[in-house]
Amino acid sequence: MDTIRTGTSEYDRFGPWIDEVRSPDDVPRLFRGHALDLDAVRLVLKVPRSIARRDATPDMDLYDHLLVLGAENLTVLSRTTPDRRATPYGAGYAEQTVPLHEIAVVHDVVDLLHGRLTVRTTTGTDVTVSYNGSARAHITRLVGALRDAAASAPASTVGALLAEGARAAVTDSPTRALGRDDQALEADFREVAGVGARLTVWAAHGRRRLVPRGTGWDGLVHRLAHSLSPATLQGAVLAGGAGALEVFGRREQVSRGTAPVVSSSRLVVPLSTLTRLDAGPDPRYEETVVIGLHTTAVTTTLVVPEDSAAARLVAGVTGPSGVARAR
Repeated sequence: MDTIRTGTSEYDRFGPWIDEVRSPDDVPRLFRGHALDLDAVRLVLKVPRSIARRDATPDMDLYDHLLVLGAENLTVLSRTTPDRRATPYGAGYAEQTVPLHEIAVVHDVVDLLHGRLTVRTTTGTDVTVSYNGSARAHITRLVGALRDAAASAPASTVGALLAEGARAAVTDSPTRALGRDDQALEADFREVAGVGARLTVWAAHGRRRLVPRGTGWDGLVHRLAHSLSPATLQGAVLAGGAGALEVFGRREQVSRGTAPVVSSSRLVVPLSTLTRLDAGPDPRYEETVVIGLHTTAVTTTLVVPEDSAAARLVAGVTGPSGVARAR
């Protein structure tokens, strides 16, 4: 009788939204075998399966993930098997644990209803969670908590140089370069900055059409292909504060074609993890620069216009060599 009641309750509450777990009854039955002390954790979220409500049934395991943020770790429980009502609770899921001090990158991307959260560590481990983009608010809250935890350590030499250079370069209207098509990126920044993130815009650039590099026959072929399917460098807002660099942009930094771009991306890099910063010409496109943000096991690249505030900021840190390393 208890099993039927529990299953029906989970089924009745099921939808595309992400819910916070506040009591033992809120824990999806698939994950109830996991030892969970709700009084000792900061935040617990349950992420539903990507199925329509009409396709759900009371005997299904309706949640793909349980995200548990503790004092020292992020634990991710993920469904691994099809529905099996005959299998005891606690079976059928995998467990991944990420120490908060090892977080190197947090990347949250939403494109229409497709959301994806990725956490990468300084040891090379990746954890990825897919979710319904309409439920992004709770993920935004989790990303903020992960940023606060991961960015609590002092900045590395490279991170400190980047932050110092940004403070010296900040202008009165750093987002004026965005243009009308990228005002949503400023709105994304303001939404995060408005909840106590203590962020300041370091640099911003708007979208622009790209010209492929190349000479001779190969260059002609590339330019012809791009005339049919043009390449666009999407806009971005680089911000910093509270020990982290944040980049608000699009799912793809460089996109092809003419279809409208409506995706949203938030990238968080703790300044304490940076071991190297470099910049150089993009080998694919003219008048663009590729910035490399390196940690022990993870490299994140940013593509920016060579005349942008972001390129000038990094050039001021790396100097003529184009490279800054931790000492």
